Amino acid sequence: MGILTEYFAATLDQARAAAETGPGDDLEPLRCKNVEPFVLGGALWEAVRAGRLGSPSAGLHAGGERIDGHDDEGPYLIRLVPDFVAELAALPDERLRPVAAEWRTAEEWMGEPEVELLAELVAELRRVARAAGAEGLDAYCWMCL
Repeated sequence: MGILTEYFAATLDQARAAAETGPGDDLEPLRCKNVEPFVLGGALWEAVRAGRLGSPSAGLHAGGERIDGHDDEGPYLIRLVPDFVAELAALPDERLRPVAAEWRTAEEWMGEPEVELLAELVAELRRVARAAGAEGLDAYCWMCL
């Protein structure tokens, strides 16, 4: 069992329309498992912002406001913190691998992910963040247990 997560850029109306079943392909979501925005998203934000985990900025959470209107059973739709989205969108190519290598050290990973796979994941998350910024949208994470 795991957490299905889908990251995407959208208007608030588009996001709310996706609250029940997740975003459609037209929103070009990044679909992955177990990469929730609070703990692992916060660790990514820390790696982007500080270059390492365990820095004074520990405790960051990339997940912001929950907008789905569902009960605690989910699915969940979370608007990502705008500062996280902006910092991720600004991440240059040469920092993708170092950020991924640091993010890999987060103890919440199930197993030990490969740095190259995480670098690709960071690049895809950055794609979503850049799409949100370029089009004046917000970035969201849809999650289902």
